[in-house]
Amino acid sequence: MISKSIIYQIVSVLAVGLYFVPMLVVLMKKLWAAVPFRLFALYWLIGALANLVEYMHLSPPALDLYTVIYNLLDIPIVLSIFYFSSSSPVVKKFIRIVAPALLAISLVNCSIRGFNTDALEYVLGGELLIVLSVIVWEIILKLQQIKLTGPVKGLLLIYAALFFEYGTFVVIYIFDYFLPGTSTSTDNFLVYYLSSLVALPVAICGFLTKGIKTPPQPLADRSENPFSRSIPDYVQI
Repeated sequence: MISKSIIYQIVSVLAVGLYFVPMLVVLMKKLWAAVPFRLFALYWLIGALANLVEYMHLSPPALDLYTVIYNLLDIPIVLSIFYFSSSSPVVKKFIRIVAPALLAISLVNCSIRGFNTDALEYVLGGELLIVLSVIVWEIILKLQQIKLTGPVKGLLLIYAALFFEYGTFVVIYIFDYFLPGTSTSTDNFLVYYLSSLVALPVAICGFLTKGIKTPPQPLADRSENPFSRSIPDYVQI
């Protein structure tokens, strides 16, 4: 019978490997100029590099400090990506206020209570609720569009993947802080990596969606008809 430790090692390696795939797709499809897809690919690339720290055999205090810093930055970074990805002025305004406020509150909280995982008990819960709310908000706005273009379909798949991941984080958060002793750290990480194995293929399908194009070149770069200034944009020559 395969032991839990072997299953954990296999699942963690597969999950970390999948974290690199979105960036590979962006590079292969030449989507670097498509800002939302580039930023989400960078997010998962950072996640891959962050998860590699687990294999560096850091001391428990160093690993605890690293975990705190990662959790401090994770959700403000995701919210910032949504700021640059959203087409809604209301969502942008909300994120512009909330993201810096969350980071400031977290830093003040850790300065008072110490940079340890216990200090994040309530702040992290609030951050998870906010990021899940923003994801649902963006999904609803996208689904209200009359025509779902390729980029919108791709972003909807990415948002669905993120919703599943952060929904799983809520479960881990509850077991970690409010049901101590019910599960081990290995169990929590196993659930985390399993959620990535489910979410990442969905997100990768978003990056592979047909119809995602890079922004067109500015008009100044094209050969311009000297009389075109007087012709409305919607008239095709």
